[in-house]
Amino acid sequence: MTVLKISEAYTAQFPMVAHAEEVGWTPLSPVDAEVFRRGRETMLLTSVLEDKLQAFNPWLTSDQARAIVETIEALPPTIEGNWEILRWMRGEHKWYDEGEKRNRSVQLVDFNTPDNNELQITWEWKIEPVARKGNRADVIFLVNGLPVTIVEHKNPTSGDALTRGITQLRRYEKETPELIAQTQLYNVTHMLGYWYGVTWNVSRRFVFKWKYTEDESYKSATQAFFEPHAFLRTLKDWILFYVEDSETRKSVLREHQRKAVDKIVARCSDPEKNRGLIWHTQGSGKTFTLLTAARQILEDKASFDNATVILVVDRNELEGQLKGWVDRLLGEMQAADINVERAESKADLQRIFDSDRRGLIVSMIHKFERIKANSSLRDNIFVFVDEAHRSIAADLGTYLMAAVPNATIVGFTGTPIGDSQAGSGSFKIFGRDDEDGYLDKYSIIESIEDETTLPIRYKLAPSSMRLPVKDLEEQFYALAGEEDVTDVDELNRVLERAVNLRAFLGAVDRVDQVAQFVAGHFKENVLPLGYKAFVVAVDRETCAKYKRALDQYLPPEWSEVVYSKNVNDVVDRPAVADLQLSETREQEVRKLFKKADQEPKILIVTDKLLTGYDAPVLYAMYLDKPMRNHVLLQSLARVNRPYIDGENVSKKVGLVVDFVSVLEDMKKALTLDAGAIKGALEDLDILMVDLHQKITAAAGEYLRADGAKTPDAQLEAAVFGRFIDPAARKVFYDAYKDIEALWEILSPDPGLRDHIQTFKDLSKLYAAVRANYSESGSFLGDLEHKTRKLIEDSATQEGLGRFSKVVDFDVETLEQLKGDDGPDEGKAYNLLRGLRKEMEEDPAGAVVLQSIKDRADRVMRNLEDRKINGIAAMVELEALAKEKAKARQKAKDSGLSDVGFAIYWVISQGSAAVAAAFDSMAASREIETMLAKFPSWRENPDERRRLRASLYKPLLTLNKDERAAVIERIVLVLEQAA
Repeated sequence: MTVLKISEAYTAQFPMVAHAEEVGWTPLSPVDAEVFRRGRETMLLTSVLEDKLQAFNPWLTSDQARAIVETIEALPPTIEGNWEILRWMRGEHKWYDEGEKRNRSVQLVDFNTPDNNELQITWEWKIEPVARKGNRADVIFLVNGLPVTIVEHKNPTSGDALTRGITQLRRYEKETPELIAQTQLYNVTHMLGYWYGVTWNVSRRFVFKWKYTEDESYKSATQAFFEPHAFLRTLKDWILFYVEDSETRKSVLREHQRKAVDKIVARCSDPEKNRGLIWHTQGSGKTFTLLTAARQILEDKASFDNATVILVVDRNELEGQLKGWVDRLLGEMQAADINVERAESKADLQRIFDSDRRGLIVSMIHKFERIKANSSLRDNIFVFVDEAHRSIAADLGTYLMAAVPNATIVGFTGTPIGDSQAGSGSFKIFGRDDEDGYLDKYSIIESIEDETTLPIRYKLAPSSMRLPVKDLEEQFYALAGEEDVTDVDELNRVLERAVNLRAFLGAVDRVDQVAQFVAGHFKENVLPLGYKAFVVAVDRETCAKYKRALDQYLPPEWSEVVYSKNVNDVVDRPAVADLQLSETREQEVRKLFKKADQEPKILIVTDKLLTGYDAPVLYAMYLDKPMRNHVLLQSLARVNRPYIDGENVSKKVGLVVDFVSVLEDMKKALTLDAGAIKGALEDLDILMVDLHQKITAAAGEYLRADGAKTPDAQLEAAVFGRFIDPAARKVFYDAYKDIEALWEILSPDPGLRDHIQTFKDLSKLYAAVRANYSESGSFLGDLEHKTRKLIEDSATQEGLGRFSKVVDFDVETLEQLKGDDGPDEGKAYNLLRGLRKEMEEDPAGAVVLQSIKDRADRVMRNLEDRKINGIAAMVELEALAKEKAKARQKAKDSGLSDVGFAIYWVISQGSAAVAAAFDSMAASREIETMLAKFPSWRENPDERRRLRASLYKPLLTLNKDERAAVIERIVLVLEQAA
């Protein structure tokens, strides 16, 4: 069996193969994989899949098994085709059984007994569609001949490895979608980190860091992810397809969601306990968690005796969300023979109970009003209550529980439960069977640590525009305290009675003043980042006033109002009616707002979109409506969604500007579990103090310089003095990125004035270090928006470009560099970048240069490890440059083309036995002549096969194994050079 040597493999790729083999995956060489695939045009190991089909389904004939394989191969390389592949793997497709004369489910995978499956791992997997450019995956995992996971490995010393891995996967989707036609998952690894996600949804926002408990080693991460039982369960249970904004999407449940699903299913099967409370913070995927739990219960008809799951929601907004972007999930349940119904009215809900319907029932909570007691006495009814802290309120909860007295009831909430009436009631109703009241908890802080959500930072608006604290106390807290405000409708009823408060907030002069401030703040702080904003007004009338006021300071197309309708508005509130959006326009606005490059940029809201609306590009909220507890947290959570822009710059926090003083006294605004919120919501003033401390420390650590040197020499001394060591670079990168993130959040602010030059100097140092030690040499590549703007204009005159200089890697340039000023270390890095650039631009020549580059890389590693100094590095690189010149001269003297000489090179650089067996130069000339007979070998599979067969003749003097190895090397050269 031929083993391919892979230059980038030794740090991550080969170890992954070894680690996976230890837990049950069988390594498959690239050559053998191509044999099973019948070439590079297809992705399936067809013979393996056919064998497994017949083993799992003895009733299938060999012709039927082959027909199923052909059906799978014919599926389009799209997200829809990918979904069909997963359905095949999950056994949801059927085929006609000739013997029994009926359609039967087809099993492709044995999820219960992993050892019954063929689990394989291979590497250097090339796909070459006819008449199109091909691509290569680093590692592919296969189950029964079906590729299921694609892995990209990146150099562990690269600071932007994750970004580059994601970019490469997205490129595959565009250039060779066949490569991810069947694969369901992807990994991006570089030894220091391990991320995963699903294919057909490759974006930084949906790349999750794998959490594992044994230790933090690369081996532990790999084996935890690919342990056969756990991995097959991921394929079976944790991957979801759904529809959002009329587009098919795909997702995978994260570890906190999986844990909760298992706990919910276990509770529903526990005869001793029939209550549970799940707190998963806003933005952590709560809806997918409850729907996945429902599906697992309903699919397991034997264990749960053909159960009924009732999904209870409490608002039109939430039911609309379920009706829209989760329809695909519901459709999948129906495809799996699970009945799905929506209770359209109270009478309809009663009919469902009376007819003893099984499956999934979706109902709004108010439809339980006056439902008959004991409508169903079954104990295999499971009620999942969304937003449990408010859904089971007053009489509605009583009606529900009386209707199904033997049901298991699980409540879900996105906010922590506190000591309020709703909080204590929720614990009594749902938390009675668990010691701390929760069946499962995923807190705000946990979600921030996992980067599922972002921290929220706030600042108080200028006092001249802010609602006085006294008025807030007397006209809001006093009224809100009389009843437990748990949703926007209840909040609005409280505010309707606060006449004076609404008059203050809606006064025309004040609205104009606030609008002017918002316009300026948005243009200075939000627009430069490419993000968007909400203005939250006290009521619909004030929303309309804000729209007209903002139009005086910003382009009118930048903002839209989105609020509920009232049939009397045309007569009673014409100003409100004039700005109301049609249903079609509102849906369009909702979609456009989520796109960074589309308008509107600002939405003015008061009731709609404060719950259940997910727009990651939303960064700032201008809060001009009094709120507290659940309503406040749910509203603020609109800005906590992670977001990565087109340049791979990430949103660091969500920002709230408070015009109503609710955040001035956190204890009154949030009477919930204080420990659950601490650190998630902080004043910008705290960040300013943090920035001052960190930037002062960094200046003392990194900006000390020898005053006798020129500024250029000082910068060079810093870059090549202390940062040759990769570990020292990483410490500096981390420290700088902390400071940069704070600067991006706080700028512009008067408190930054005294630190502008210090931050600029640190940014220049960071850019120089990154440029000098990166492969690309870019000195602005990963700087944030405002920081890039701060230094890009001065980068040229301040000489940052010299750290990213790319020069020719040859003897003449090296001799010239010896006479130039500056450290030898910098010259060595510039030479190495030149060598890399030359190899990228000349694929055929790269074959000859690869061994030289490998040795040049070793020289640089020795330099970084302080085994040699800059002078010694230049001496070694000079020897390599001379070797390169000799190789170039030999190529010229040979009379061969670049491709022909590359073929000669890989043959002559082989084993001594090969070199002695025949004339490498003569064989290369014969092969070069032969190539002209196959001009379309890349596009024409038949011509490619004939070319490969023709290669045997010039190599007949070699033995069988040596000849096969040489042919593989030649084919590799031809592919790289094409």
